[in-house]
Amino acid sequence: MTFGSLLPTYFYHWVSSLIMRIRESEFKGSLRRFDKILYLCHRNADPDALGSGYALQKAFGGDLGAVEDLSRAGRSLISALGADVIMNPPVDGYDLVVIVDASVGLQIGNPTLSRYAVVDHHLDKGLLPGAEFYIQRSATSTAEIVWTILLDSEVKVTEDMALGLLVGTISDTGRFRRASPDTLRAAAGMLDAGAGYDQALEILSRVPSEISQRIAVLKAATRAQVERAGDWLLATTEINAFEGYSAMALVNLGADVAFAAGKHNGTTRVSGRSNREAVRAGLDLSEIMRSVAKEARGEGGGHRAAAALEAEGEPKALLLECKKRSGQRLNGA
Repeated sequence: MTFGSLLPTYFYHWVSSLIMRIRESEFKGSLRRFDKILYLCHRNADPDALGSGYALQKAFGGDLGAVEDLSRAGRSLISALGADVIMNPPVDGYDLVVIVDASVGLQIGNPTLSRYAVVDHHLDKGLLPGAEFYIQRSATSTAEIVWTILLDSEVKVTEDMALGLLVGTISDTGRFRRASPDTLRAAAGMLDAGAGYDQALEILSRVPSEISQRIAVLKAATRAQVERAGDWLLATTEINAFEGYSAMALVNLGADVAFAAGKHNGTTRVSGRSNREAVRAGLDLSEIMRSVAKEARGEGGGHRAAAALEAEGEPKALLLECKKRSGQRLNGA
């Protein structure tokens, strides 16, 4: 086979990749050939996923769904919006599934998807190759991307749509602590569209801290192993629930980087969190989670300061590998 004979194949794949990735202004047109559409949110769906999915559903029609469960903050938002969410929807009953705020299969339970699209602010590539089209760019929240989709599509944004997006933005940016100038401009537009800042904060303040979560976090702290890597403190712990909350609690207690792991139906789930100083020093937890998961026949990804993985293997071994690679990155190894 000559190089010349391969050119059509390379050209096809190059053109296909350009077609798959679209701009926000092209989203509305990309939906036109599909009749029955589902906007699917990730497991333990949070306000960013649900607010974004709700706004897309209201703007372009279709159903809103989520996998396994909603987070407590997510349930509070859905209650305030009066939205209907289909739990564990049969994805094969739709012409197109738009995956919202996720781009890794494990986040949506690895269903068999025939035709799907992705709208997400994470930079993981897991689901992108098979997508009909996708919008993925770095942003502080998926709500910010959806806001641009609505504006570019000249959609009339209602108060409830704007409220859902504002709650999602506030939640994912840590009440604007991680906001960029683009985030604040988008939030201002949501307020102009009728969303109430006080109402958004009230929705988030309704979320109770369940006693089971508090017990898990306290157990995680008592079981934590802390190691010094140069000037950095790395913490690991094993817990069977609330791994993300537990890792964040360890960072709040003083760790620069923390990992919490638990076994779930034979699969190990690891959540990682880091402070801003570690990120500024070059740490990228999403890259670490992806590489560790890949070697353990799993999937991982997320953000630079917050990421997770699910893979085969024992929690202790996966924690050790995550901690080791974090120390190497932080110390320039």
